[in-house]
Amino acid sequence: MIKFDLSAPHGGSFEVSASDLGLDQAKFSKIQAHLEVEQLDGGVHVTLEVCANARLECDRTLREFVASVANVHEMLLYTYGQKPPEEDMVEQVELEPKQRVFDLTETIRDTLMLAIPARKVAPEAEELQIQTVFGAPDMEADQRWSALLAVREEHSHE
Repeated sequence: MIKFDLSAPHGGSFEVSASDLGLDQAKFSKIQAHLEVEQLDGGVHVTLEVCANARLECDRTLREFVASVANVHEMLLYTYGQKPPEEDMVEQVELEPKQRVFDLTETIRDTLMLAIPARKVAPEAEELQIQTVFGAPDMEADQRWSALLAVREEHSHE
């Protein structure tokens, strides 16, 4: 459990292990979290920056590679029973009455997981040609397409 003290909130940087977040240590290393805290009337605005090295599988070569990933998450922790500002476009978390500690574990883990790119391509695989045709080409065309093939041939000579 990664605790955030609400009685005296302050920012700072700290290192987190993958096991603290319930993640595979072979997949994530050098996890760094940085908190920026702003005291507001009846609440605390927290900006969380997370960065780490992640072992990913390349979508093109299926080889593993290590990439740096980073993400930012903002949230407003506000006092129980108080109405948060509606124009605020950040996650809003209502604290329990007399709550003095907020668990950041799930927030850090989710922020890190959302940093993993949807398209994972190793740096050396960026310029590789992607094979889009597989197997031997069909020599005989389907007769249902013959009219379309004739139009194609007719326009290819223009």
